[in-house]
Amino acid sequence: MFVQLGAAKPLSKLASDQYKTYVRLLPKRGVIYDRNLRELAVSINLNSIFLDPELVEDKESAAQKLSGVLGIDAEKILQKLNKDKRFVWLARKLDPAVERAARNLHIKGVDFIKEPQRVYPNATLASHITGFVGLDDEGLEGVELLFDDHLKGTIGWRYSIRDAKQREVPGYEYREIPPADGNDVVLTIDNVVQAIAEKELDNSFKKYNAKGANIIVMDPYTGAILALASRPTYDPNDIKAYPAEARRNRAICDFFEPGSSFKIVTATAVLEEGVVDAGDEFFCENGEFKWSSHTYHDHKPYGWLAFRDVIKYSSNIGTMKSAIKLGSSGLYRYMKRFGFGKKTGIGLPGEVTGIMRHPNQWSKLSLCSMSMGQEVAVTAIQLACAISSIANGGYFVRPNIIDRVQDRTGNVLEHFEPKKMHRVVSEDTAEKMRQILRGVVDGGTGRFAEVEGYFPAGKTGTAQKVEPNGTYSHRNFTASFIGFLPYDKPRFVVVVTMDEPRPQYYGGTVCAPVFKKVAAQLMGYYKIEPR
Repeated sequence: MFVQLGAAKPLSKLASDQYKTYVRLLPKRGVIYDRNLRELAVSINLNSIFLDPELVEDKESAAQKLSGVLGIDAEKILQKLNKDKRFVWLARKLDPAVERAARNLHIKGVDFIKEPQRVYPNATLASHITGFVGLDDEGLEGVELLFDDHLKGTIGWRYSIRDAKQREVPGYEYREIPPADGNDVVLTIDNVVQAIAEKELDNSFKKYNAKGANIIVMDPYTGAILALASRPTYDPNDIKAYPAEARRNRAICDFFEPGSSFKIVTATAVLEEGVVDAGDEFFCENGEFKWSSHTYHDHKPYGWLAFRDVIKYSSNIGTMKSAIKLGSSGLYRYMKRFGFGKKTGIGLPGEVTGIMRHPNQWSKLSLCSMSMGQEVAVTAIQLACAISSIANGGYFVRPNIIDRVQDRTGNVLEHFEPKKMHRVVSEDTAEKMRQILRGVVDGGTGRFAEVEGYFPAGKTGTAQKVEPNGTYSHRNFTASFIGFLPYDKPRFVVVVTMDEPRPQYYGGTVCAPVFKKVAAQLMGYYKIEPR
């Protein structure tokens, strides 16, 4: 007979631990809502299946039975069953029908645990805004990533006792720390506006066989984003079915030379500085202008044009001549005021600054080229902010896609107020520009954006893309239309861009009609009567 005394405490602890079980209690991830509390992302509970290999008696038979139900190779299941572990995941977040079939096998050592499954009830709608989560419910893109700390909540635990057969004994439960569910995030977007914008963008994207496309609908006074979409798109419910390219939010992370859309900067700058007035006339050289050993062209030959018509008909040459009066430092100063060359502060992951060089890096051609939107690269969201500065009377307003964070009872934890950053131009200059941009739609290059009774204003853009050898392409273009309506009392800004549309590629042809269709439906949705 042997009596052991020395290891009584550690052995007693070891025996006690064999009867203890620690169960994770998972929180429910917060909901992402649109501005009217329509659900964009919700969580439901699904059961996941796990193994305790030590308790499975006939492992080969179990592997075969589970394989037939789960659709997993039996050999892979057997490998899991042969692991020297007490907990092994077999399949996560099962379809309820599959879960029932697995339960009906009644295999000892096979058990289930509830896990939250993220669901996006509108499929592809607003997917580039919401983003998506990983298998363990962590945010990986979009708002899901940006507000992961708010949305994910805190894991809880239940410490309890199990019997000799490893079954939990509820009567002996001795401690529980409940999980704390995540908070909800309310966006500024409106699901209805988002659906309108996506439908019209998608139609044009497919019609013109474009490589990519964007649309932004924005309140020019508050910076609130009412809709933002990119093409191609994806369904966050089925991430694996789409290439990574489809998940890119082109509106904030793709930059491009804007072409004539950028002429709003040049025109505003020369008017604000007083070097040009709207009625001043410019000789547009009948479509061919030589400057510093390089010859620039207009898309049509023009003679004398008043400056308002230089913008109305998008004359490159007239715009360049106005920029020469202003000078490099003046143009650069207004490019900065309009927010180009830096992030807008919208807050979504992946935003880029675009490209804007300092004048000490400019060549002799840069002033003319930049005045018409070459040698500078911008994002769609930067264009939205720039045109908003004209629409709202001269202020740069930071774009915002998050309205507030609130708890499950609706108590607001954090509210994101509109932020008016700085004055770009005077109210007087902004008013002059609104009238000039109204002319672009009323008989100019943007006439396909006209919405009867609502008097929109805007600017078209058609930019040659740069080839890998550094030259401008004659077959690949970026098309755009940036505008607002009504021109005298703007309610909405709408920006549309299209990457490599074919066979048509002019911004006034492929993007302005999208603006028209979206703008007309906005007026109806918000019950704004025509005049």
